Amino acid sequence: MFIERMSSWTKGTWSHGVRFVQNKKNTGKLALGIFAVFLLVSGTIVGGYIYQSNLSTLYRVAIDGKDIGVVDNPQMIQKWLADMLVAEKKKYPHLAFGFNKKITITEEKHYAEKKLENKAVLDRLASEIKVEANAAQLVVNGKAIAYARDKKSIEQALTRLKAMYSEKKSTHALMVAVTPAFAPKVHAKAQPDLSDVSIKEHIDITYKTISPTRVLNDEQLMNVLLKGVPEQKNHVIKSGETLWNIASQYGLKEKELLALNPHLKEDSVLQIGDTINVQAFSPQVTVVSRKEMVETVAIPYPVKQQNDPKKYRGDDKVVIQGKNGSKQIVYELVKENGKLVRKNPVHQKILQKPVAQVVIRGTKIKPSRGDGHFRMPAVGLLSSRFGMRWGRMHEGIDIANPVGTPVHTADHGRVVFAGEKSGYGKCMIVDHGNGYRTLYGHLSSFIAKPGDIVVKGEVIAKSGNTGRSTGPHLHFEIRKNGEAVDPLPYLR
Repeated sequence: MFIERMSSWTKGTWSHGVRFVQNKKNTGKLALGIFAVFLLVSGTIVGGYIYQSNLSTLYRVAIDGKDIGVVDNPQMIQKWLADMLVAEKKKYPHLAFGFNKKITITEEKHYAEKKLENKAVLDRLASEIKVEANAAQLVVNGKAIAYARDKKSIEQALTRLKAMYSEKKSTHALMVAVTPAFAPKVHAKAQPDLSDVSIKEHIDITYKTISPTRVLNDEQLMNVLLKGVPEQKNHVIKSGETLWNIASQYGLKEKELLALNPHLKEDSVLQIGDTINVQAFSPQVTVVSRKEMVETVAIPYPVKQQNDPKKYRGDDKVVIQGKNGSKQIVYELVKENGKLVRKNPVHQKILQKPVAQVVIRGTKIKPSRGDGHFRMPAVGLLSSRFGMRWGRMHEGIDIANPVGTPVHTADHGRVVFAGEKSGYGKCMIVDHGNGYRTLYGHLSSFIAKPGDIVVKGEVIAKSGNTGRSTGPHLHFEIRKNGEAVDPLPYLR
C-alpha cells in the first residue's frame, strides 16, 4: 500500500515538474536540479523500506566473552540453563547454585538469511557449562579443608567442636543448679560458656563456587573437624610387622594398604627398614582448652646436721624429728584436643611450714684394724668352754642368753661374712686386720653387713638358736692366723 502511494505521488510530482519547466524556460536549469534532488530522496526512502523488510533478528551466544554461535530463540538457551539448575536443586535443595562460566546472549539484526547454529550452541554449552554450588569454605592456616552450604554452618560446627573440649558447664546447667524449684522455667536456649577454649590455627571462612558433590552436610563437616583429612605418610617396617598389623595401626584395611603400594602383594615378604605408603587421618583444627586445678602437695622438711667429733661416722642420731609442710598450688592445665600438653603453675600458698630435722652426725673415723684386746661379745652365762667336748673339739665358748640379745663386735674390724654356715646356723665373721678373726654363731638376725667397718662394742647382730644348737646361746670363736684359740684369755 505504501509503495502504491509512493508511486502515485511520484507520478503527480513528475507531471507538475514537466509543466513547470515548459512554462518557465528561463528557469530551466534550476528546475532540473530540484527535480533531480527529489528523485534521489524518493529512491532512498523506497530502498530503505525494502532493506528493513528483509532484516531478521538473531541472538549471539558467548561463554566468558568467547562467541560460540547464533540462535533464533533465546528462550531455548534460557530453558536449557534453567533445567540444569532445577535438576541440581532437586538433588541438593539447601544449596545455592550458579554456573562455572559467564553466558551472554546478544540480540543482532542480519540482512538476508543467516545460518542458524542452535544444536551446535547447545552441544557447546553442554560440554563447557557446569552447575556449581556457591559454598562456604573453611580455610585453616591458608589451606581449604572443607566446604559447607553457608558460613553459619561452619561457625556452628566450630562452636560444637569447642564445646566438646570445654570443661565448663553451660549457662543453663549452672542456672538449674542454683535456681529454686518454684522459680519460673527458663525457655531460652542454653549458651555454652566457651571462654576457656580457643582454636590454635588461623581460621578464615570465604565463599567459593565448587561442585555440589564436595559440599559436606553437618555430620560430615564435624567428622572432618574431629578426625581431619587423610594424609599420605611413610611407615618404616619393623621386626615382626605384617601387612595386616601395619594397616590396623592406621585404620586401614589390608586391601587399601595394598592399593597404596602397588609393588606389594598379599604374600610379599616385608624387609625390615623398608618404607611403605600409608594413609593416616590428621586433625587440621586444634582446640586449646585451659583449666585451673588446685593441688595440695607436701613440702619436704630440711635436714640440719650437727657434727660430733666424739661419735663415729655412721653413728647418726636424730634429736629433732622433721615434719613435712604443705602448700596449695594452682596450676593451669593446657590441653590440645583433649590431651594434656602443659601444666603451668600460676600461684601457690603455704598452708604449713615444714619443721627441720636435726641430726647429730659423728665425724670420728672408725678404725678397721683391731688393737688385739677383745671384749665380751654378749651378756649371759658361760655355758660351755673351749676344748674337747663329747668326743670332739669345741673351738669356742658358748654364752647362754635369750634370743634377741644384742651381740657386740669384740674388737675393731671389717665384716667379711654374714650368712648361713653348716653347724653354726646364721653366723658372722669379722676380720680385725691384725691376723685375728672372730666368729659369732647361732644368730637370729644381722645388723651389720659384709663390708661394714665396725668398732669394738658396736652391735652387729642378735643372738639366737639357729644351726646345730641345744638352746638359745651365742657361740663365739677367736682365730689367730686361721687357728682357733681359747677366747677366755683374750677377753678383758
